Amino acid sequence: MFAQYGMCYEDEVTYTAYVTDSLVSVLFDCYSYYGGAHPNTGMVAYNFDLEHGSFLPPAAIAENAAEFQAAVAEELVRQARSAAEEKSQPLEGLYWDDYPDILADWTSYTVSFDKAGMTVTFAPYELGCYAAGTHSFTVSYAFLQPYLSEYGCRLLQLEAPEAAS
Repeated sequence: MFAQYGMCYEDEVTYTAYVTDSLVSVLFDCYSYYGGAHPNTGMVAYNFDLEHGSFLPPAAIAENAAEFQAAVAEELVRQARSAAEEKSQPLEGLYWDDYPDILADWTSYTVSFDKAGMTVTFAPYELGCYAAGTHSFTVSYAFLQPYLSEYGCRLLQLEAPEAAS
């Protein structure tokens, strides 16, 4: 924290990391306050493929990227509706009117991995008003596994899905 001329300035970054033999997924939680009406918060994730020495776009782990993206988007919409129901709030109270379109573009937002699965995070203002806060949706590996390629399973240290007969 830095204080000068009676003003308070604060920046803070914390992180969590998930590591397999082939993947490093780091999720940064960023907080800053520069004297406005409220602080700013956001999340940033970096997923790095150690096998190829490159950053990993989420769809790269899928057998069929379009099918994978659509299935995850549908799951995120389901989870969003469930969250509103659990909080006894109308969808409009938590999310922008076009929330299904925003969720459909989930690969453009913060995507990270951990032992529970893949988490897609939307900072305040991305999916709803500031007061609604950060929205995070975890998609389990059990849900993801049928959509993963052998490469994706190897990165996440999961068994490859069985081939259809």
